[in-house]
Amino acid sequence: MAAGTLFLSSCGGKEPEPTVEDPETTPTQVSHNHRIINSVDGHRQYRMETPLLERYELAEEPFMEFRRGIKVETFDSALRVESDLVADYARLNEVTDLWEARGNVVAHNYKGEKGGRTLYTERLYWDQKKKKIYSDTTARVVDGNSVHVGSNFEADESFETWSFHNTSGKIEVDASAMRDTTAGPQTPAAADTTALP
Repeated sequence: MAAGTLFLSSCGGKEPEPTVEDPETTPTQVSHNHRIINSVDGHRQYRMETPLLERYELAEEPFMEFRRGIKVETFDSALRVESDLVADYARLNEVTDLWEARGNVVAHNYKGEKGGRTLYTERLYWDQKKKKIYSDTTARVVDGNSVHVGSNFEADESFETWSFHNTSGKIEVDASAMRDTTAGPQTPAAADTTALP
């Protein structure tokens, strides 16, 4: 196995400048199967897991990239899971504290009388400084038996209060009332039409 050798020399007391071809595409840190537990505001905790974390500290605006997907969970003071998010790709701008998640983004909030709510979208942003999440593409919210579809989704970071700027529909679904037991067993295709994702 070949290994690189680093030579350091001192010229006039100056430290050598880091040299990379393109700081925007050259990671300074790489971590595989990375897991971290962190505290927010002194009491809320979150856990992050990713198969691959790459950090670009020499970029004009340093960032972390999660090219193989990410899972984030938040916990309350009793260490119960409050919410979670999974995505195929994520990126964190370390200057602005802005997260971007892309590809099969699914976010859950487990609070509420209806057992919480779930958000489905292809792109989601989390602004940690403003403590809000938002999407600039079509999103779907499943809240109990209600399904809301729209664009320009916004919510607080805990996904307790939320809204769409452009709503395209709301569907009330009662799966138990839709099943007709006198008609015999449903075919798989018919059952799929009543199932929520």
